Amino acid sequence: MRIAMITPHGDPLGKLGEPDTGGQCVYIKELSKHLGELGVEVDMFTRQRGGKPPIEHINENVRVIRIECGPEGFIPKEKLIPYLPEFTEKIAIYMKERNYEILHTHYWDGGFVGLKLKEIFEVKMVHTSHSLGILKAKALGDFEPYKDRIALEKEIYDKSDAVIATTNIEKKDIATLYEIDENKIHVIPIGVDTSFYKPIGEKEKLKKELKLPKVPLVFTLARLDPRKGLDLLIKSVPYIKEHYEGDFLVLISTGTGAKEEEPEKQKLLRLIKELKVEDRVKIIPAIEPRELVPKYYSAADVFVLPSPYEPFGIVMLEAMACKTAMVGTKFGGPAEVLEDGYDGFLVDPKNSEEMGTKIAELLKNKEKRDTFAERAYQKVLERYSWHSVAEQVLQLFKGL
Repeated sequence: MRIAMITPHGDPLGKLGEPDTGGQCVYIKELSKHLGELGVEVDMFTRQRGGKPPIEHINENVRVIRIECGPEGFIPKEKLIPYLPEFTEKIAIYMKERNYEILHTHYWDGGFVGLKLKEIFEVKMVHTSHSLGILKAKALGDFEPYKDRIALEKEIYDKSDAVIATTNIEKKDIATLYEIDENKIHVIPIGVDTSFYKPIGEKEKLKKELKLPKVPLVFTLARLDPRKGLDLLIKSVPYIKEHYEGDFLVLISTGTGAKEEEPEKQKLLRLIKELKVEDRVKIIPAIEPRELVPKYYSAADVFVLPSPYEPFGIVMLEAMACKTAMVGTKFGGPAEVLEDGYDGFLVDPKNSEEMGTKIAELLKNKEKRDTFAERAYQKVLERYSWHSVAEQVLQLFKGL
């Protein structure tokens, strides 16, 4: 079987923390890699940002193909639409040669391209959203910037042969908010590479190795993007201080130093200064090399996913696989993965006091941290391995 993954803005081999390079890229790379291990040939089509090989292999069955379109360098995904017809035309050349049986499209920009290719080549199309425009608009309180995206998403869902939702919550949201038949929406969770993301050593030794202070560590990592709620985590810090008497550090890994990230970074730095928490919050760049990431997860006493809305949250699974206690947003996928008060806490990230109070509760109670972390770890091993996820996706493809 031959599959074309369509992911215009998200390079599956992009450096995590770069603009528009996050959980979606991890999902596509890992799913494709494990489909390849099951004997499926997978080509992942993404836009060339400059300086990367035009074709790069992951294994003998799986490769990334970078398509030149539009001006050189990075373009935010919100501004890609004018260049997607050129992207589509260039993929069509491969379509003629390779005879793909399934198009698996990602995000609304991938869906836009997929609709055109589906019409031309009469090929089956499966779509994964990664986020929903209606819910993003609701979370940010402004529908106008999302109007065109929401209309496009509705068309993508209507015309796809199948839609993959990563949780039952997302399935219900797609069905009700976009008026889509539930029968075409298939729930298949996101996976995590448990051979890479795993508990590593003692926390105190890891903190010393990573040159971190010997205090309880609250950790998060995300793109430098207002939708990731890093400001909301910072706003919770005064409440952590109020409810936890000891020292602690909130460590935020984000950004790559790119010029376009600077305004958002400066906003966060100003907020830290305004709240007078400079001694409790530290921002570091995206962690490199990648092999260090599980060490940071494992060193952390608490991991926080502070997005105002998160369709799933791959970093949450990664932290759980490293046996770290979780505090996550209750809006979106995390509420389906975590059981509040059993293997993590679910909070409203816009309620700074609630978030800060729950983080403080875990910092004060090592027994609860360890219990949450162990239960979450076992859940990941049982339900969220990439091999299991790839098998479910392959069965869906075969069924079409």
